[in-house]
Amino acid sequence: MASKKNFLALPFTFALLLAGCDGDGRTQVVFWHTMGQTNQEILNGMIADFTEEHPDVVINHASQGGYDDIRKKINSAIPVGNTPTMAFCYPDHVADYIESGAIENMTPYISDAEIGFTEEEGSHQQGEVVKSGVDDFVAGYWGEGLDYQVQGLYSVPFSKSTEALFYNVDFFEQYELEVPTTWAEMLTVSRAIKAIAPTKIPLGYDSDSNLFITLCEQLGIPYTSKESANHYLFNNQEAKDLISQLKVFYDEGLFVTKGASPNNSYTSTQFTDGTVLMTIGSTGGTSYNFSPNFEVGVAIPPSIDAEEPAVISQGPSITFFKRASTAQKRAAWEFYKFISNSENSARYSIMTGYEPVRISSYETPEYQTHLNAAGADVNLYTKTANITINMRDSYFYSPVFVGSATARDEVGGIISNVLLGIKTVEQAFNDALTECIFGSEV
Repeated sequence: MASKKNFLALPFTFALLLAGCDGDGRTQVVFWHTMGQTNQEILNGMIADFTEEHPDVVINHASQGGYDDIRKKINSAIPVGNTPTMAFCYPDHVADYIESGAIENMTPYISDAEIGFTEEEGSHQQGEVVKSGVDDFVAGYWGEGLDYQVQGLYSVPFSKSTEALFYNVDFFEQYELEVPTTWAEMLTVSRAIKAIAPTKIPLGYDSDSNLFITLCEQLGIPYTSKESANHYLFNNQEAKDLISQLKVFYDEGLFVTKGASPNNSYTSTQFTDGTVLMTIGSTGGTSYNFSPNFEVGVAIPPSIDAEEPAVISQGPSITFFKRASTAQKRAAWEFYKFISNSENSARYSIMTGYEPVRISSYETPEYQTHLNAAGADVNLYTKTANITINMRDSYFYSPVFVGSATARDEVGGIISNVLLGIKTVEQAFNDALTECIFGSEV
């Protein structure tokens, strides 16, 4: 049995936990993310630097797996009141969290007298005006956190990525092939590759969902709508014709997707082992496309019209949860500002392949050295950065609403099910729509 002394201490201990403090009075911030080991090492370095400036704050962080994993764990944590202070998120996830009433509106923190943005955290010159705070963030990245069905700021950008085309330079040079810039050119080059090397797969696409969504965006095919009472617009004849055509190309051996691969293996893995000669995947996964066996090139992914490319914006944002104490949320905001300041955002991007979220990050000496590397200093991250810096005006993101995460999953399933011959086109679309409307998001 607990002693009377320990029993009396329990309410005090419980109060400390609720306040987010440990026994020595420091504020505890719990941070859930999806980082792998390498990126966590970078994060640990930033946490050490932050703790030097804020010794009264402890950052407890843990990876929750992939983005689907963290979404499911948070959805399970919300009803039982076990949410973290802050977490990685995609906008689709946040829409569901808002519906549950679990998310903090961060708008008041922006100009808070004590913890609001400062010019020292990042600023750039625009004409004769110095832009800092919100105005120093890439507009599209910051705007994403405001584009929900409820007014307010419910997510903030940490690092962003898009998709890039990684290709086998040695093969392309040996056979004098041109890197495709349009889907028409991709078809021509893929057929040429198939004629040269029948056992190879010309193209891999790492995300079935991104393939569907990107092609719909480029072709002007309805996908989803935030405003419509009927959010799910993808069940249309144009989209069905598109998937039918993709099935023809797949059967021709011209491409493969992750969902249509044996053991659901990433096409980046098939690329590095030499089975696939081009792959389209996240710039945040640049390191997974490196191979010691051949030179890897990086290019803008093909579009319908090379003069008007449309590439998907993705990569982690951060959201805060209401259940955390005021002290925890304010400490979390200070931590967010620190890891997203111009120097840290630039440094994280250089070491991971992600894009900085601040305009001033691109102007830091460290990032400029990265972009302008030459000779032996050029690596795959450098190549990717020099491609993505020209793509920021071409980014798009799909509508966000309660259920948009389900739509994303389901349209990816349409592609894999049709390519593998598991379902007909009609059956795949009907099943996906049914799941979106009636299925469970849990």
